[in-house]
Amino acid sequence: MSEFYDLVVIGAGPAGMEAAITAAENGVKTAIIDSNPGAGGQYYKPLPGAFQVSKKGQTERNGEFLTRILEGLPVTRIYDTLTWGIFKEEDRDGWLVTLYGPAAPKQIHARTLVLANGAYDSPVAFPGWTLPGVITCGASLILVKNQRTAPGKRVLITGTGPLLLSAAAHLIDAGVEVAAVCEASHLFPRALRYGFTMLGHLPRLFEGAGYTRALLRGRTPYKTGWSIVEARGKEQVESAVIGKVDKDGYPVPGTEQVLENIDTVICGYGLTPNTGLARMIGCKMEYRQEKGGWVPVRDQTMQTSLQGVYAAGDGAGIAGAENARLEGRVAGAAAALQLDYITEKRAGEIYGQIKRELMNQRRFGELLGDLFTAKPGLISLAKDDTIICRCEEITLGEIKTAIAEGARTIGEVKMVTRVGMGNCQGRICERLVAGAIVQALAQEKATFESAGAYSIRPPLHPLPVGFLAEAGEEQSDDYAKGVE
Repeated sequence: MSEFYDLVVIGAGPAGMEAAITAAENGVKTAIIDSNPGAGGQYYKPLPGAFQVSKKGQTERNGEFLTRILEGLPVTRIYDTLTWGIFKEEDRDGWLVTLYGPAAPKQIHARTLVLANGAYDSPVAFPGWTLPGVITCGASLILVKNQRTAPGKRVLITGTGPLLLSAAAHLIDAGVEVAAVCEASHLFPRALRYGFTMLGHLPRLFEGAGYTRALLRGRTPYKTGWSIVEARGKEQVESAVIGKVDKDGYPVPGTEQVLENIDTVICGYGLTPNTGLARMIGCKMEYRQEKGGWVPVRDQTMQTSLQGVYAAGDGAGIAGAENARLEGRVAGAAAALQLDYITEKRAGEIYGQIKRELMNQRRFGELLGDLFTAKPGLISLAKDDTIICRCEEITLGEIKTAIAEGARTIGEVKMVTRVGMGNCQGRICERLVAGAIVQALAQEKATFESAGAYSIRPPLHPLPVGFLAEAGEEQSDDYAKGVE
């Protein structure tokens, strides 16, 4: 029979690690699962063992600190493993969690869950965005930081958010020429209102100052209110067209500039919460543009609309790694309380220790949402022949045709055109399709809420058919043994 746990934490980034640590320290039988080979997530992603670093930054030190604590606790760690489904077990008052990995059990049982699935880069479609040489901001950082590989020789960085500066600084330090950083948001004078907020985040200010020095050292222009308009090339990126965008993200005609000899375009238009598992099991969702899109509704303990299911970190709304750590701690304590491992008094003490800092981090999250949320007008960068769904190669023109013929939601467009039915299961195109609906139906006052979201069903990830058959047989045997 498969293992039973009081708590299963899905995601071993900042939020998941803190949730598992807090629960395990209070006696909860805990398992943590992640698709990466080890703990850390994308933010604390450890360097390969063969790499030698002369000086580690605060981020690396924080990640190693949490990893040491986690490894010193009686937590079952299941890495290099996909969580492809979660199923309610009414007779056992818990959840069946189904897994796929080289050394992972096919399934485990959980009384409670913490979903700490993080986030992924939000794409923006433009002519040429499918050319080799166009990558995300997160991918560029993984290449240069974790694989010690420069993505190109002369690059353009475009999008919105502080991650652009981080990518630019790391690339400049790696000897890459950064032709320009195009920040699509109009930061001033709005950014001035957050002066006092930033005083509570001096480490972030110092980090930003370091990135700015790198841009000055590389003589890299930082252009606010600008975005890529088109990537050009035959077999790969060869040049890029940039231009001004207005405060709603719409391109300003006549402002285009051509940057020659560009071999890489790095795009980072914010982050999208990874909510696939929350949506699969029926958590109530709400659309919060400033938090990255669709997010689970939660109470102050991070519990979703489903009892015993908690969501923490960027997978429940974009607010940064420090906020994720604190939310994970709250979720871990809440699970321990619900499972009767700690008293309400002890749970209150844990929350009281971090309440002030959690509020401070949430204010920073509000800053991120206000200043750096990608504007809906950016969908207009795409032309009718621009591919929106890369998996199924569906163009914007085909989506517009479906809308003209009566499709009003993402689900209806999917049924007509097959958008979202490829390997990524709509992670790349969901927001783009919603934006196309909102733009096409502006006179009907369509919104991202009314456009809806893709329905999520297991398996969450593409899996071999043979494996699914074996998993089904094992699940049947497991239940039979349980009944006996």
